[in-house]
Amino acid sequence: MTRQAETFDYSQGGGRLSLRQAFLIAVVLGLLFPALLISFLSFNLQRDKMETQLAVDQNRLLEIVALGMQEPLWNLSRQAGAPLVSSVMDDERIISVRVSDTQSNTIFLSALHSERRIGGVAFVQKPVVYRGEEIGQVNIEFDTEHLNIAQRNQLKDLLLIVAAQLLLSIVLIMSILNSRFLKPIRQLSEQATQLAALKLDQPFHWGRQDEIGTVGKHLEWMRAELKRLIDELKAKTLALEADIERRREVEDALRRSENKYRELFWSNLDGIVISSLEGQVIDANPAFLSLIGYSLDQLKLQNFWEVVSEGGQVIERYNLDNKVMRFGFCDEFEVEYINRLGRAIPVSVKTVAMRDADGRITAVWRMVRDISERRSAEERMQLAAKVFENTAEGIMITDGQVCIRSVNRAFTEITGFAQDEVLGLRPTVLSSGRHNKEFYETMWSVLSEQGQWQGEVWNRRKNGEVYPEWLAINAVKSPANEVTHYVAIFSDQSERKAADERIQFLAHFDVLTGLPNRGHLQDRALLAIQNASHDNGKLGVLLLDLDRFKTINESLGHAAGDILLKIASERIRRVLGTGEVVARQGGDEFLVLLPLINDAADAVHVAESILAEFSTPIEVYSHSLAVTASVGISLFPDDGRDFDTLVRNADAAMYHAKSSGRNNYKFYTADLNARAREILAIESQLRHAVDRKEFVLHYQPQVEMINGTIIGAEALIRWNHPTLGLLGPLHFIGVAEDRGYIVQIGNWVIREACRQIAEWQAKGLPLITVGVNLSALQFRHQDLVGLLRDALLEFGLPGSCLDVEVTESVIMDDLESTVQTIRAIQGMGIRMSIDDFGTGYSSLAYLKRFKADKLKIDRSFVRDIPGDLDDAAITRAIINMAKNLNMQVVAEGVETVEQWQFLAEEGCHQVQGYLLSKPVSAEAVEPLLRQKCLLPPLASKECSVV
Repeated sequence: MTRQAETFDYSQGGGRLSLRQAFLIAVVLGLLFPALLISFLSFNLQRDKMETQLAVDQNRLLEIVALGMQEPLWNLSRQAGAPLVSSVMDDERIISVRVSDTQSNTIFLSALHSERRIGGVAFVQKPVVYRGEEIGQVNIEFDTEHLNIAQRNQLKDLLLIVAAQLLLSIVLIMSILNSRFLKPIRQLSEQATQLAALKLDQPFHWGRQDEIGTVGKHLEWMRAELKRLIDELKAKTLALEADIERRREVEDALRRSENKYRELFWSNLDGIVISSLEGQVIDANPAFLSLIGYSLDQLKLQNFWEVVSEGGQVIERYNLDNKVMRFGFCDEFEVEYINRLGRAIPVSVKTVAMRDADGRITAVWRMVRDISERRSAEERMQLAAKVFENTAEGIMITDGQVCIRSVNRAFTEITGFAQDEVLGLRPTVLSSGRHNKEFYETMWSVLSEQGQWQGEVWNRRKNGEVYPEWLAINAVKSPANEVTHYVAIFSDQSERKAADERIQFLAHFDVLTGLPNRGHLQDRALLAIQNASHDNGKLGVLLLDLDRFKTINESLGHAAGDILLKIASERIRRVLGTGEVVARQGGDEFLVLLPLINDAADAVHVAESILAEFSTPIEVYSHSLAVTASVGISLFPDDGRDFDTLVRNADAAMYHAKSSGRNNYKFYTADLNARAREILAIESQLRHAVDRKEFVLHYQPQVEMINGTIIGAEALIRWNHPTLGLLGPLHFIGVAEDRGYIVQIGNWVIREACRQIAEWQAKGLPLITVGVNLSALQFRHQDLVGLLRDALLEFGLPGSCLDVEVTESVIMDDLESTVQTIRAIQGMGIRMSIDDFGTGYSSLAYLKRFKADKLKIDRSFVRDIPGDLDDAAITRAIINMAKNLNMQVVAEGVETVEQWQFLAEEGCHQVQGYLLSKPVSAEAVEPLLRQKCLLPPLASKECSVV
């Protein structure tokens, strides 16, 4: 039957194609490929023809419109050309027609049907030539999707024809194949299947005379022969089965006798292994095989000594030679066996000798017991002892009468008591006296009811120090539910208590200054507001901000800034009275709460006292810093009835104080709040203005007074604000300096100025010097020199094309560092100008040391000359001083001819101002650079470039 099943399965041949499927596939492929090839070639011919026709139509329409527009364009008559455009637009393929006048560069006529753009488009254009002159341009936009739709429809029709032809051919061919070939083959296959399944009783009848009929007759002969052979085999099989039955009865009797022995051997829970004296394994029971991890066949293929550890072999061989071979057995001993995974297993072994009929020892029985659990229990006990001794928590064990029986090392480290000092004593030796009798009664009540208790307890160390500990006590009970021991585990909570206190401090106070933080002050303010509301009183909130703190912080370092904040907090705290609180809001801002004032004069008195405290310079790292502050004041209930509103309005007033010159105080008004919101909006957008490329540079030319030659220009930044339009620097530079964005903006100005100079040079314009203004923060930035060098190298410019402009206040701070920076800048050939000269702390000694190239007279002196005698004298003095120091003089803000004449008479070298040109864009500067000369409208002078 097995042989028959195998034959039958093979005949079924799963996964192969039937003859019907194979013929069908051959027919389909034979018909499909030629049909598809012919359809493909036909489709391509039709597509090329359609595309050619579309191109012809496009050119024809373009020619019509170009010819038809000659007269209307020449006569500029839109009415004459409109009908032609309208008629052309009747074509559904046309999306738009646009006729442009090349003489005026305007659209002459246009028409558009945007709804016709349903797919791809094609643009065609043709000039309109009239009398040999191009007078216009015709542009027609075609929708090419109509062509695609026609091609898709044609493709669908071709595919339908191919599918119909293919289906009809398949039906005709398969009907012929089925009647003459497939049906006989299927009958032949069914008879072969019956033959493979040994269904041999029914004869196979075939009357066909072709090749298939011959195969069928041979198959019938095979059926008859196979039936005869099987009948003979059945007769012989019956005789063989009778012999097998008699042999099975004999084997069963022998097996029953052996089973009694095997049952004991195989069911034993201890491992049993039988081996020869040489170590050849003879037999082993399941317990031993499970212990070692080998099957019996695997174990028989290797020597017994291979499963014994190296140390165990010494013990085994000694016992085998000196005990088993002499006495026939060996008592229990312990060794280690190696399992299949290579892991050592501790076992106990008893050995018994096996003898033959002559009494000679031929083999050895070994009864093996796994003692891993016993070893593990011993190790756990040792580990528990180590954990008890080395755990970080103190452990104390008492007996049922609450006498100390054992303590660990952590107990001694926490309490100071050694073990021999407390054994036999009661835990009251640790009592601190802080807990009353009721506390301990409650503790013992819970311990008795629940068997455990935990909580915080104050105990006393050996040295008398009282400390907090977290204590957990568990009762250990016997099987009879009697308490035999108490185990107390405790940990020292001193550090945690200190950490909690530190966290509480950090939650309410500033770490650097020790002042209350905003949250703590808010709690105080809420209480003060409630009291003021109840008593119809007033209170004041002052918001103080240190002026130019960022400059100090970035130039001297954050450590110096921290020292300055500490000193500032002490000075503020020094002037406050009882109940008045100062808090650090963050950064260099401080909040002062005046919980009870009579009127605004009280707040003014405090603000003036604080400003007076800052009049004395602050010494930080050998630097004498003149620190000032700006104070904003808001009053309850006039300026707000809650803390957040009062702080917000005081912040607006503080910004007003800063914009009013700093080092003063201002009260809140409604317009200040609007200004504060404006500053906040500017600040939020200013942060990303460089990345969004919203800044632009305008340039104001600088000219030589002697001949009007344009020798340079000052780069002035403008912000192309997305909503407010083009803003001058007064709207955002102050915010940029206060918020630390000025360095990023200044770096952009340097690179953009260099890029623009290179662009002018590439256009063949004269190479001029462009002045860029540096803020104090940027001038002290450590990467300034590298940035200037990189910008010049990137655009291939000489240093002489840049003029760095700094104010007097910049060069007066940090003299040594300033000198090094100036020398490095001038070493690259970059020129240096002192801007707004005369408005700061002018020092002739510093001026001599710095060797600047130019002095720029501030526009405040130029504005009223020559009428104002004081301004005229100051201007004259600056010009004479600069001449004596071999420095050029540039006058800013020249707006009148009278100012020009005065400066020319006094010998001023260069000027810039609205008289010559306002700051204009880079594109507007180019015509001025091409004319090379720029003079005011003076009848007596003309440009004469030397």
